[in-house]
Amino acid sequence: MYQPNNQITVHATALSIQDSSALKHVGQNDSCVIASDEIQNGALCKAESIVYNSKKLQDDLQMLGLKIKQHENNIKLLKTQKNSLDDSILDMQVSVGKYQSSSVHMTENEDLSHIQSEEETVEHILRHEKSAAGILCQLKTRHGTQASHLPLSKDVLGIVATLGKVDDDNLSRLLSEYLGMETISGLHGLGASIGRSLDGRFLVICLESLRPYVGEFVADDPQRRLDPSEAKIT
Repeated sequence: MYQPNNQITVHATALSIQDSSALKHVGQNDSCVIASDEIQNGALCKAESIVYNSKKLQDDLQMLGLKIKQHENNIKLLKTQKNSLDDSILDMQVSVGKYQSSSVHMTENEDLSHIQSEEETVEHILRHEKSAAGILCQLKTRHGTQASHLPLSKDVLGIVATLGKVDDDNLSRLLSEYLGMETISGLHGLGASIGRSLDGRFLVICLESLRPYVGEFVADDPQRRLDPSEAKIT
């Protein structure tokens, strides 16, 4: 009677042990599945992070490449401008050199022409042997530097005709005649001292008699010509 009951008890105990073992195996499997999912999720996150960082680095490299290209283009432009400026400086140096060379030649030519012009003027004056200018030129030609120490010529500054040439005959005649006051007779004695007689009239500008003009000017005259008062007999 009691044996069957014992078998049932043993069988129930064995079943209980089997059930707990089965539950234990099921729990272990679930833990393995969860751990595997976590590993896969972690690997996926790492992969996504690597891809993102790689993409960011590529974008940064591309941006740096564009900046480098822009700087290279700027350098090429600056080199082109520098070469252009160097060429311009070289051209300007050549032009300045030519200008300086031509200026030297022009100065030499002007000096030579000035000497020739003065000599020609003196020759023209000497043709008028009996003029005041002719006598002074003859005195200067014959006596040289000693002419300025002569009593009759020490105060003579020079001949107006040798200061320059004018194209107007009337103006040239007026300038040639302004060699002394009409009442002076020193040039007559000077001419006689070298065996030359003086004919014609001549004028001298006396520096001691010069004074500033205090009169009026011609109204609305762009050249501001003098408007002296009419001479009156007193």
